[in-house]
Amino acid sequence: MTLLVLAAGRGSRMQSAIPKPLHRVAGIPMINHVLRAGAGAKPTTTVVVVGEGSAPLEAHLDAWPDVLIARQPVPRGTGDAARRGLAEVPAVDWLVVLFADHPLLTSEVVAQMVLTAGESGALVTLLTVTLDDAAGYGRIERDDAGRVRRVVERRDDDPRHRLGPTEINSGMMALRADWARDVLASLPASGATGEYYLTDLVAAAAAGAREGDAWPVATVPGEPEVALGVNDRVELAAADQVARTRVRQRLLRSGVTLVGPETIFIEEGVEVGVDSTILPFSSLSDGTIVGEGCTIGPSAVIARSKIGDRVIVRSSTIEESTVGDDSDVGPYAHLRNGTEIGVRAHVGNYAELKNVRLGAGVKVGHFSYLGDADIGPETNIGAGTVTANFDGQRKHRTTIGAGAFIGSDTVLRAPVVVGDGARTGAGSVVTKDVPDHRLVVGVPARLVPIRSAASAVEWSPAAEIVAEQRRRGEL
Repeated sequence: MTLLVLAAGRGSRMQSAIPKPLHRVAGIPMINHVLRAGAGAKPTTTVVVVGEGSAPLEAHLDAWPDVLIARQPVPRGTGDAARRGLAEVPAVDWLVVLFADHPLLTSEVVAQMVLTAGESGALVTLLTVTLDDAAGYGRIERDDAGRVRRVVERRDDDPRHRLGPTEINSGMMALRADWARDVLASLPASGATGEYYLTDLVAAAAAGAREGDAWPVATVPGEPEVALGVNDRVELAAADQVARTRVRQRLLRSGVTLVGPETIFIEEGVEVGVDSTILPFSSLSDGTIVGEGCTIGPSAVIARSKIGDRVIVRSSTIEESTVGDDSDVGPYAHLRNGTEIGVRAHVGNYAELKNVRLGAGVKVGHFSYLGDADIGPETNIGAGTVTANFDGQRKHRTTIGAGAFIGSDTVLRAPVVVGDGARTGAGSVVTKDVPDHRLVVGVPARLVPIRSAASAVEWSPAAEIVAEQRRRGEL
């Protein structure tokens, strides 16, 4: 079984430098949707036929190592594209033809088409759809016995045959490969366009029918949305809406609560655990995994991240990060790439973290910036703390041990290490390593004796200045 995906040809009105198959539907390039649907045929070989200017598409297909590429340098129709695709696979029994601009196709539909082709023994098996408005689609013409005779294009059709519900050709089909190869080799070009049309195989098969044999053309009915091909941004938006609705329905049926589902945007590939709730105006991108019992939103943006169980994310942005079980983030926090939040941690409002590892139980309560840092468990990060990680040329890391207490408005100039149980006074600028269980204060921060836990808490840069002035006799 060979899967042939036609990604070349005319018909795009996307007004874009991006190849049409790479435009995204529910966050996924259309070509990916089609290749995933084609997996329903269980193909041994997959060939994508590309046209001129397809370098970005070919580069994208590098991520699909089992996909072969055939080229159609001049757009000469679907028949010519299929012929070029077949040339890449000399030995094949069945051929399944799909189009790269039909992102709403499903693997179940493709599997049914293959099953029908095998059971009927037909030379051509068409995926057809009945529409109230046949628009520009080719119409399926049947004889009095209900057998398919041909596909009639709109320009060649009597408009009276297109009034009301009309069975149309979706374009997708399964073909007996050896027969199709022979017919495509001798297929005449259209007198109007000079192109070769794959749909002409239907009439060729019907014309060769023999008395007593099974009819050589079979059909599989599909839902109307299957026929939605994307040629412009309007059709792209329509397909995107349908695809996202499917995603929301899948999650709702799996035990996820969506509050105001029409306001929530979730891409294909997102996983959400049971009893989690997604609140309005939230967006979850492909590659995101949300655990069980979470509350996400409102207005949360999560991209390519892993969220543990029983996590709360309030009105915050999380990108390429992980958040451990029983933690909470936000509101208005920003976790950037490479951030790992441990279990039971708290990241509060207006905190920004980038490439940071927080241990269990760490608290980053208010408007802090932590970049390129490792923070041990049960440490408290005071409001306004900044890790100064960039020296103008390179990034440096800050390491803070377990159970440390970083006072408000502390600046930690990386690279620097703050030991276990160490403390910094409010407003300190830490430029040197701080030993375990010691206190530093001031600008630049200096070690001071810790007489007691109470004195450590009460100590501040202001107190140090006063003490110094007293020593000098200035007070």
